[in-house]
Amino acid sequence: MGHEHVAAKIVFSDGLVGLPSLVHHRLNAVPETALYEMVSEDDPTIGFIAASADNVKPGTTDRLRERGLIAEGEWVLAILAVHGEPPAITANLAGPLVVDTQKATARQLVIEDPEFPLQAPVSEAG
Repeated sequence: MGHEHVAAKIVFSDGLVGLPSLVHHRLNAVPETALYEMVSEDDPTIGFIAASADNVKPGTTDRLRERGLIAEGEWVLAILAVHGEPPAITANLAGPLVVDTQKATARQLVIEDPEFPLQAPVSEAG
């Protein structure tokens, strides 16, 4: 896939779900990890850590492509969150980020399907 060295400005023309004013973001690969950091340029206090959706649940990109939700050349990220005690990392597969690195555009999908949970467990291996 070769997104290890991503450092890009990306535009979500519709903003993020629940945050429509957050249109401009900077996406950077986190060195020495398989993770990505996305920080809003509209509100620099808001940022997310994300992982390739296929690293969270192998085959996610293929399944979304089969459903016609993403196009060839688009890349799917899942926003990560930490919950509970002891802390557990989960990935939001119900609202994945779809990035077109060629056009520097992105959108957030909303998928209502148990196959794509809001809090998919993330293993430490990755």
